[in-house]
Amino acid sequence: MLATADAAAAAPTPPQQAPLSTDAAEHRHQASQQQREQQDQQQQSSSEDDSWTPGQPQSSGGDAHAADADLDDDEETWDPSGPPPRYCTNCTARLYQPPTCSDCRHSSEQDDTLFEAVSSVDAVPAAAAAAGRPLIIWDDEMLLHEEGKAVPHPERPDRLRAIMARLVGNGVTDSCTRVPARTATTTELLRVHTADHLQRLRLFCSGTVPATIIPSDTYINQHTLHCAALAAGSAADAAVRVVRGEAACGAAIIRPPGHHAESNTAMGFCFFNNAAVAARAAQAAGAERVLILDWDVHHGNGTQHIFEADPSVLYMSLHRYDRGNFYPGTGAAEEVGRGRGAGFTVNVPWDAANIGNGDYMAAMHDVVLPIAREFAPNLILISAGFDAAEGDPIGGCCLTPKCFGNMTAQLMGLAPTVLLLEGGYNLLSTAVSTEACLKVLLGEAPQPLPARPSAFGWLAIQAAKKAHSRYWACLAGAFPQLHAHALAQAQLRLVGSGEGAAAELEYADDYEEEEYEDEDEVEGEDEEGMEEEEAAAADAEMQQRWQQHERLSADGQSRQSACLVHLMWALDALHSWCEGALSMLVS
Repeated sequence: MLATADAAAAAPTPPQQAPLSTDAAEHRHQASQQQREQQDQQQQSSSEDDSWTPGQPQSSGGDAHAADADLDDDEETWDPSGPPPRYCTNCTARLYQPPTCSDCRHSSEQDDTLFEAVSSVDAVPAAAAAAGRPLIIWDDEMLLHEEGKAVPHPERPDRLRAIMARLVGNGVTDSCTRVPARTATTTELLRVHTADHLQRLRLFCSGTVPATIIPSDTYINQHTLHCAALAAGSAADAAVRVVRGEAACGAAIIRPPGHHAESNTAMGFCFFNNAAVAARAAQAAGAERVLILDWDVHHGNGTQHIFEADPSVLYMSLHRYDRGNFYPGTGAAEEVGRGRGAGFTVNVPWDAANIGNGDYMAAMHDVVLPIAREFAPNLILISAGFDAAEGDPIGGCCLTPKCFGNMTAQLMGLAPTVLLLEGGYNLLSTAVSTEACLKVLLGEAPQPLPARPSAFGWLAIQAAKKAHSRYWACLAGAFPQLHAHALAQAQLRLVGSGEGAAAELEYADDYEEEEYEDEDEVEGEDEEGMEEEEAAAADAEMQQRWQQHERLSADGQSRQSACLVHLMWALDALHSWCEGALSMLVS
């Protein structure tokens, strides 16, 4: 019995592939009301547009998934006597000086090329295609989930159109085995979601009951339930087929996305948790252990909560966190799971924008791959959101397609892998990044990238290693007992000086076997802590090192130079710990 059988007697007719009409797109996801008002004033005064540039966040408050009040701001401020507002087809930004978008530099004169299946020099080589035939699932019926307002929404049907146009044009789909999409069964959905959740979505999509409990940024139309069930069913089918050996790997190019969907709640553009449905379906087909790597720029709160007490599913996420201020506000390093699942939730939370390839490569090398090898999964599911890609209007990060391809290749060496599309709202970046991953599934080797983390990246990786050093043998010796004082001072200077920032140094204070405690607790305890003079000397030394780091950055040195400074800190911390341990043994 299909999950949508009660909702629709017949499948709706998919729309024709056509160039984007801005009247059929949806709302841009990130801009705050204040920024929009400022932009309108700039337009009226013909002043220079100072919109954010790719790689920079638009709001210090993080992502605007929750900025419900701003959804129709452009429609409300538009002067009917003037020309209607225009938006970038590629990234949904407001166009103040057409045809070129000031955010992503896309020209509206090139809109048609985003959706035309035109071959290019990047076509799949014959050798790569011969290496294997992964399965691929997509369906034009998923385009029916559409809000249809004049103000573009980032999670729009054109995401799928642009991706598939590129995959078809470059021969990727011809080198894969296409599997028809199917709706998820009620049994598959109830392994993850509550019956009340399914019933509410039926009522909401039929118009029987207003969808007042769903955030207004997560729109619904009469086709949403069908499209969401298609996405979940396609994810489950891809996972099951790979587990059964019908293909070595696969990809489900699906929408709406799923990783924010809780067991009983739709949110963040998500209705059914596609990765969770796929994981349970894979386990029912014989996979004992499933790894889900979520590299979407947002934390997959729904996926984490569904599996946080289950040791058979390892959930790992690389995401922007911004100390809890980036949507959805979950995903701290200390969130490690609960009960029998403690240690099987792994978060690497970035506390800044402009996170790049080196940060993700370092996280893969230091955290993801060691834990994944120890877990030894039977199947790997990738929650493949591409909103951390360079130029995305929401993510504020700067990953390149090579980075996504590298991460895919590294995971494929561990277990059969299935890629499931999540976010990604710059059409060109999302399409090119998806293509890079599919080519890796076909056997093409990506160009290696160095693991050179930024300062914020280094701190996030250390926080994750620290949180999990007690759960995984591969990290037990990899995370020395860091000098907590030095680590706290480093983060304090990154976050910003002031007493308020000190409250954000939680992970530097709660390590169970920490040698150094707060100064006011150990003052006078010569054998256990630092003397007041030593603390002052440590502060002065840390200040000197931080000034050295700032000079390196100011002089335009590479991230590698900054990383060497961090390595020096870690080595000094290890040296201090060894000296303390030796003193204790001698005494």
